[in-house]
Amino acid sequence: MSIIAYKVKEGEHHYYDFSTIKDLLNMDRSKLQRDLRRIAKADFIKYKNQHLYKQEVLFILMEEQLMKGLDKIESSLNEHS
Repeated sequence: MSIIAYKVKEGEHHYYDFSTIKDLLNMDRSKLQRDLRRIAKADFIKYKNQHLYKQEVLFILMEEQLMKGLDKIESSLNEHS
């Protein structure tokens, strides 16, 4: 898996393309599109026919997946006790 990140000089923001985010989070394309539409900060820039999202959006999605995973673990522990 290759990670593609773009760095813009103004403000030193890192941007990630859609397929990189999809691969990093191991998500389906349609689920990722739904989540990106739901996030208010998911502004993108278009560069060479790609949608690039800020690193902050990637972190929000990672945090959501982590919380969902922890909830699953917690619910399975509660069922067994």
